[in-house]
Amino acid sequence: MHDDTTVDDVIEQRTVRHRRSRRTAVAAALAAAALFITACEKPPYQIVFPVSGASNFTDTFGAPRGTSKHEGQDIFAAKGTPLIAAADGTITWMRWGTGVRSGNLLQLTDDLGWFYYYIHLNNDTPGTDDGVNRYDQAFADGITIGQRVKAGEVIGYLGDSGDAELTTPHLHFEIHKPGGPVINPYGALLDARRFERSPADRAAASPFGAAEAFVTNPDGTVRITGWAIDAIRNEPVRVSAYVAGNLIATTTANFERTDLAPRGRGTRHGYTFPTIGARGGGPIPKGAEMCVVAHSIEGGGSSRIGCSTAPK
Repeated sequence: MHDDTTVDDVIEQRTVRHRRSRRTAVAAALAAAALFITACEKPPYQIVFPVSGASNFTDTFGAPRGTSKHEGQDIFAAKGTPLIAAADGTITWMRWGTGVRSGNLLQLTDDLGWFYYYIHLNNDTPGTDDGVNRYDQAFADGITIGQRVKAGEVIGYLGDSGDAELTTPHLHFEIHKPGGPVINPYGALLDARRFERSPADRAAASPFGAAEAFVTNPDGTVRITGWAIDAIRNEPVRVSAYVAGNLIATTTANFERTDLAPRGRGTRHGYTFPTIGARGGGPIPKGAEMCVVAHSIEGGGSSRIGCSTAPK
């Protein structure tokens, strides 16, 4: 020791270092406990795992992300892998566009107010990274704001849109408590059940109907008429028109159609789209596929009830 350093000085320095070490250890233990507690926070029911088939993830909740922290879990799987509704609920928010960090996303809210974010949904043609961003390659048929869905139902497709373009394709998945606070989804994901509604389940919940006529208007848009009936409830269903895989318009099948009376479900199930054009307006491109999707009222699966091709 230095000549001017006493034994008492050395003991004091060691004591200070010991206290600092203990404080650091306690802080680390408290931080770990906090992470453990947040990882153990879960919705009041067992969720369904949000990615179909093979996938992998590690706990990265709270990890640095630039100037912010990671508020979800990244679940890695092949691009285009179906994404599954974690709970019964309603689609309460969507974004279709890649000019933002999140890219394509949707929010699923259950009836208790818990909600789930699905972020970085697919924006590429299968087998490419072209960024074409067809609606039906990001979201399952019938998925729009206000749509009811059932746990295990396919609602979208995994991808790398937004600021995930330079990463491995993955789903950024968040869980929020009623009112908005985010929790660590890790514990809920570990305990989640693996379940996907079968084709038979989907068929039993899907509306039926027809797109009977596709008539080209003088301006190149198309008039579509037909009918649609829900699989379960005797109420008018919503129907959507898609052009080249993109959602263009939605209406309700509630027009009087007396010819539907023999089906035993009433007669107010007809629909008309007077002028369906291309995305962004204008005539439908020659050779473009045009389809009508009927939405399930209670969720469980929507269905394409008719398609046609624009004249070339």
